[in-house]
Amino acid sequence: MFLKIIYLEVDYYVSLTMNKDNERMNEIISTLKKRSEEDKLKYYQPYQFQKRFHFTSKEANQRLLMAANRVGKSYVGAMEMAIHLTGSYPDWWEGKRFEEPIKAWVCGASNETTRDICQKELFGQPDNPRDRGKGSIPKHLIGETTRKPGVPNAHSSVLVKHSSGGWSRVAFKAYEMGSEKFMGESMDLIWLDEEPPQDIYSQCITRTLDKEGQVYMTFTPESGMTEVVQNFTSDLKPSQALITAGWEDADHLTTKMKEQILQALPPTKGR
Repeated sequence: MFLKIIYLEVDYYVSLTMNKDNERMNEIISTLKKRSEEDKLKYYQPYQFQKRFHFTSKEANQRLLMAANRVGKSYVGAMEMAIHLTGSYPDWWEGKRFEEPIKAWVCGASNETTRDICQKELFGQPDNPRDRGKGSIPKHLIGETTRKPGVPNAHSSVLVKHSSGGWSRVAFKAYEMGSEKFMGESMDLIWLDEEPPQDIYSQCITRTLDKEGQVYMTFTPESGMTEVVQNFTSDLKPSQALITAGWEDADHLTTKMKEQILQALPPTKGR
């Protein structure tokens, strides 16, 4: 009987210790998960084509990442924007550097798609306040946010803490606003996600000239050989860089995912 009681006590303490260990382990896992979600920039490990895109910024002030769907175009665009806005350059970085806070634009086809794609990649799910900081810009570096009138959950501009101690400012624009909304202001950096009209692209180049800034684009050429595309495919200048990528360059795409993407595409004419 005495030995049985001892055995029961040993089992109790072992169980208690294991439960405490499990609780501690769960706490550690939860903390690490939160850190990785709210500081994605720290854990960013780009593919080779994404590194090439970043590195060409050292010599080229106009860049185009022309790539297949779902390979990570908007993701790499958001990561580059976050790196420059924060001044948090990784050890492997060989591209252009901004030593002081910058003024930047992030642009898409419409206010809604800019919010749902670009803003989400930078700051987290727009309609979920608890997701703030789960984009490419670390939560602790996000400052004052200005809302865009008439567009639910959309940002007009956001302040981002720069490593130099000041604040960078990123504003959101849409091609549907017209080229006149892209006039006047001098900018350090502009990201165009999805192909812009030629007049808007020209305005963006003009906005960055006096600051020797940069314009980069990330899109799939769904409209064919447009003037914007021809600028990079037919007459590439020393100040320009073209990076291309296909499904074979993105390890996260499984065979099943590729099949699903193909099924969602419209049938080719003549079939």
